[in-house]
Amino acid sequence: MKHAKRTKVIALTAIAIIIVLFAGISCLMGFLVFTGSTQLVSNEDTSDVSDSFWEKYGINYEEFCQSFLIEKIEITSSFDGHIIPADYIYAQCSNGNKNHKTVVLVHGLGGNRYTNYPVAAMFLEYGYNVVTFDQRSSGENTAKYTTFGYWEKYDLADCIDYVRKNAEEQIVGIWGTSFGGATAGLAVGEEDTEKQVDFLILDCPVSSMQWMVEEELKQMDMGILVPYMVWCGNFINEIKLGFGYQDAEVSRAVSGTKFPVLIINSRADEVTPYFMGKSIYDSIHGESKQLWTVEDSGHTEMWLDYNREYRDKVAELLLNLEQR
Repeated sequence: MKHAKRTKVIALTAIAIIIVLFAGISCLMGFLVFTGSTQLVSNEDTSDVSDSFWEKYGINYEEFCQSFLIEKIEITSSFDGHIIPADYIYAQCSNGNKNHKTVVLVHGLGGNRYTNYPVAAMFLEYGYNVVTFDQRSSGENTAKYTTFGYWEKYDLADCIDYVRKNAEEQIVGIWGTSFGGATAGLAVGEEDTEKQVDFLILDCPVSSMQWMVEEELKQMDMGILVPYMVWCGNFINEIKLGFGYQDAEVSRAVSGTKFPVLIINSRADEVTPYFMGKSIYDSIHGESKQLWTVEDSGHTEMWLDYNREYRDKVAELLLNLEQR
């Protein structure tokens, strides 16, 4: 009897130790995944734009700044109080007036508000004012954590609010690329923001935070089951930030969108594969949607490879919108 009781105690103790070890290891793994997925860039990494960037995109920065009135603005985040640095760039036909049709540009991971200048030039040519801002932990935006658009959407919403206060009856749209596409898609999923937006353009958008985390972990090849690491990371993400990976699904966020949407992607994109843009497109219930896919461009390279077609697709969307 004593032997059986002793054996039972030993077994229960061993089980308890295993559970504690498993919990400890899972928490450690979760914090590692959490840190890796929410500190993707830093202000130092994204503070400058290289000369090679301007050369690649055919932009003379000094001439651009001389050609347009650029107002530096700072918007206080309604989410957690940090400063959102932005440039308000006036189309020449606006005569420096904010009460004018406007597009807000959202850069991708590793970029800053200046890396949107090539696309800004197109919208300015089409007569739109442009607001381009630094996303979280990028450029001069010192907000902590990158969240694949989930928290970033609040910064975008604040920018939209800022524009709308000065252009109540004007057309206001969003263009977002890659990581910024996730920000844009998740933002219009918020009812208050959706009501203030007239069009949305997504260039190679990220559609799923969970998929991006999974792919990063697969490439690390740590010899640990990826689903387990994702589960651990998601658990800590929910504890630390209050939301899970599934909450950052862009397809679900944009599903109720009724205004015109243009999605641009490539079958050769290995960063945000074709299925991402397609899943966002398929999820939209509204009929004013278009998916433009090229076969051979790398991630966000359509602007360079098919520039005339890119401009024509955007111009067509804007013209149809303005003729309504």
